[in-house]
Amino acid sequence: MIVAVPSSNTTDHSLTVELDEALFPKDAIFGAAYTFIDRCYMHLERPAAGKVSVRFTRKESVETPLESLAGDFENELLGQAWRRLIVEENRQLIEEVTSRAVAGAAGPPGLDDLLGMDIDDDSAFEDPLGIAMSWEEKYKKKGEVGEAPAGAPAAPNDEEKASR
Repeated sequence: MIVAVPSSNTTDHSLTVELDEALFPKDAIFGAAYTFIDRCYMHLERPAAGKVSVRFTRKESVETPLESLAGDFENELLGQAWRRLIVEENRQLIEEVTSRAVAGAAGPPGLDDLLGMDIDDDSAFEDPLGIAMSWEEKYKKKGEVGEAPAGAPAAPNDEEKASR
């Protein structure tokens, strides 16, 4: 429940609004009060458990009536409470989108990341995908290099070459 209490001192130019924390969370009250610091001096108190008292003191440069400022504050308070509910209901979605955006912005590893990798002598020349293997090694026929495949004519040896 929102209760506006005018100040007993008319030269004070202040108005007090009492709020129930069961209806308006403390962070929503702080957020709404923050939006008014350009127009009013805001003083928040806790007169009783579960109650928050907000006193508006209009700044000299502001000509808006205090009652109007209090009404604007109450509207802002409802907006802050509504935003808080929306954030709480969508917290998981917001966190997922944010983590994906941050991970995508990181991009591929940079030179510093690659230089910082722990590579020792045993793992430096590992080639699990066979990328560094020559074509001959990768596609050699059964048998050793230099041997003719089965059924192919034998290559002449050194003695046969000399006799020709």
